[in-house]
Amino acid sequence: MEEKDPKHSKLVAVIITLGTIIVGLSSYIFYTTQIAKDSNKQRCEYNGWAYADGESFPASDGCNTCICSNGEVACTEIACEDEDAGVCLPDEDCL
Repeated sequence: MEEKDPKHSKLVAVIITLGTIIVGLSSYIFYTTQIAKDSNKQRCEYNGWAYADGESFPASDGCNTCICSNGEVACTEIACEDEDAGVCLPDEDCL
């Protein structure tokens, strides 16, 4: 019967362990990189259009502005002026 060298067995065990660690770290780095890329690419859909995160665009009412923020659309809520009414400026008479 042939005896195995204990040093050889330990070397094989160390190589397998290091290989497992390297594969695990590589997988972790790849996974976290992909997650970071996907989370930065959140888009918003508004009136049939897609907008990138941080992009601002006109609201459907034509007088407010919206922005895409983390996949959600947020719009200002300023009352629109009636086109038939006169234009009123702060602290002044209406024109």
